Amino acid sequence: MTDKKQCKIKNTKDGKAAKVIDAVASSSASVLVIILTGEAKSCDNNINNLKYVFSDSYFTVQVCAVEAPPEIPSSSTLSQEQFISNYNMRKVLSFAAEGPYIVGPDGTLTPQYLWAKLPVLIVKDSSVSNITPSGVAASKDVIGGMPERIRTALNKANQADLYFLCVWNDACNLYSDIDGIGAIAHGSTLKWSVQPSATQAVMYTPSSRDYFREALINATVPLGSLFNSILQQGNMLAAAFVPNLIDFDIDLATSNDDYAKLNECAAITTSSANSSSVATILWFILIIVLVFVVAWAMIVLGPQ
Repeated sequence: MTDKKQCKIKNTKDGKAAKVIDAVASSSASVLVIILTGEAKSCDNNINNLKYVFSDSYFTVQVCAVEAPPEIPSSSTLSQEQFISNYNMRKVLSFAAEGPYIVGPDGTLTPQYLWAKLPVLIVKDSSVSNITPSGVAASKDVIGGMPERIRTALNKANQADLYFLCVWNDACNLYSDIDGIGAIAHGSTLKWSVQPSATQAVMYTPSSRDYFREALINATVPLGSLFNSILQQGNMLAAAFVPNLIDFDIDLATSNDDYAKLNECAAITTSSANSSSVATILWFILIIVLVFVVAWAMIVLGPQ
């Protein structure tokens, strides 16, 4: 049975995330899914819809709210919103690594490590998806549902450290094929990516989960920028679903940055600017040469 219990991650004296649950047999699932609340409105159906998308027994689902940080330090590189976003992600990554927690009579926390060896997919509650749990029949073929696509990604792109179910502002022109993966069950494919940027729906392996939960403690850039920096240095590999399996809910947009989240690919920077500069230099040199030629002709051929 898929675990869909509520999870409230609180600030505690030791900095861990407190959670009391009956840690029953959700260990039979293969992927932990954490739906991180805080961006959708209470009247929205996003959380219920996401629960449906991940309702297969392949997943164990937790809906988690993170308590506000005790303080927000001033930073020249992070806005308050970016700091809180990083903080929330670090909390749920820790919860995935160590949780659930059992709170003792004296308030001490005992990690249960129920999901420590599972990949964890963190999805913001501002997400929407057209993917179903079981797939959709199309004539004689079946377009694979969410479990089939995630299972294929983990099996056939097992070198990846991160799996992006949503990207924005990605360098799509730099995508490369992943061996052995075409259209997954007649649906999305997977590509190697170096600039996925998005934090909307990201699946971590246990090792990348532990890396980023530590990196976020003193991070001076937003998580999306941290992803790109690590990937472009070649320290990790990221696989991205093309097209997205999950998208930002446009009904929740409040800024131009939010609207840009529907742009999966960044615009390709062309060489027109460089070509223009070269053309300008060439014209300048030509004019100088013509001036010298005219001056020489006037001196040599003109009246003495």
